[in-house]
Amino acid sequence: MQEFPRKPPVPPRALAISIGALVVPVVTVYSFPDWTSSGGGMLIWLTALIPAFLLSYHRGLQGVAVALAGGMAVITATQVSVVVFEIAEPNWTLLISIVAAYLAVSIGIATLAEVLRRERQAAEELALIDRLTGLPNRRHLEDTLEREFAAAERGSSLAVVLFDLDHFKQVNDQQGHATGDMTLQVFARILGTNTRNENLSGRLGGEEFVSVLRDTDTDSAINFAQRVLDQMRDWPLRWGRQTVSAGVAHYQKGMGSYELLLGEADRALYRAKNGGRDMVCVAAPYEQSATVALPRELATTGEPPREAAVAKPLSARIWIVDDDAALRSLLKQMLVEDEHELWDTGDAREAIQRFADASPAERPDIILTDVIMPVMTGMRMIDQIATISPDLKVIYMSGYVQSVIEWQGPPASVVTFLAKPIKLEVLLSTVQRVLRTVPGGAPAAPAAPA
Repeated sequence: MQEFPRKPPVPPRALAISIGALVVPVVTVYSFPDWTSSGGGMLIWLTALIPAFLLSYHRGLQGVAVALAGGMAVITATQVSVVVFEIAEPNWTLLISIVAAYLAVSIGIATLAEVLRRERQAAEELALIDRLTGLPNRRHLEDTLEREFAAAERGSSLAVVLFDLDHFKQVNDQQGHATGDMTLQVFARILGTNTRNENLSGRLGGEEFVSVLRDTDTDSAINFAQRVLDQMRDWPLRWGRQTVSAGVAHYQKGMGSYELLLGEADRALYRAKNGGRDMVCVAAPYEQSATVALPRELATTGEPPREAAVAKPLSARIWIVDDDAALRSLLKQMLVEDEHELWDTGDAREAIQRFADASPAERPDIILTDVIMPVMTGMRMIDQIATISPDLKVIYMSGYVQSVIEWQGPPASVVTFLAKPIKLEVLLSTVQRVLRTVPGGAPAAPAAPA
């Protein structure tokens, strides 16, 4: 299973130097007793501090190492000044006593600081681990995706694989949640075992897992995913066989953000689910021409369009889908200003079911959704809703995408984007623009001034 990196062992060279440093003063004392008893000869005992310095440094106790180095420097500098400047011989007994006291206090403080640092580091690592599976959690995955995507934009290769356990809800319903948890742990073990040290695999949420594969081409990513699927299918579970579906996407220039890359993997996963499950599907090559281009006036710049300031605001039925309850509450407060009819949920699947059950007159005019959510992404939710009503008006939200003017979506849909944190005036103006845009991306005629 994947583990966080541990401190490297002490190099053999450092061990050899440490042993030699301990031997030197002992041999010198027996060979030159008169010289070692003099003030200058007492410096030979400084070598006995070298093992403490090296071992402290290589085991991460940098504070202790600095304290030891400081003490050694004080004694050495004193002796050099005696020789160079021919000053009076210092009181070596007093000097060494002072230095010894300094080292004791410094080492004590440095050791305490190191203990506190390690406790803090352990707490931070726990905050990045999914408790059930032991794999990196969503927060760790997002941080890694953001970093590796930036590296890919500078020229490196990057692939992501999105895994989803097939019919997992049935496992929980029929076998119990304890069996479901065990199944997730088994898959996590298989996934972690197959993940190279330079890559990262973690749990996105629910039964979804993500692998971030640096310096990996599409074929290698497919082979990795297929190997994981084969091992999971053959694992001897008590209640029967468990299959997994996977979607693979590779970074391509022009994607704009890691969320779009993950969205492409999610679309491929969706095809694997619809194709019969227990398979790996690959995202189609990302092409600018294959996307739905937003009209220039729909691209959010941070300033509301002038027409929005003079046109009478349109009221609409808006559904807010975001796993952040606090954000949903804030958005509802912001949208109340234009007297919209609002409904919100943190569960994409609930939104799909509600849309399917609603009559055409009850369906929303706009769906305002986060891109990345646990269990199901906003993009996959929109894909499923689009099978019912292709003439969608969708506003995606994200806190990570910095520059997006194009999104893949249903051909007849109106799709735009808002970057978090969202300003009130930008939200209201964007909603009005989307409401006045007909499916296909053509803006409707502006409303008459109030």
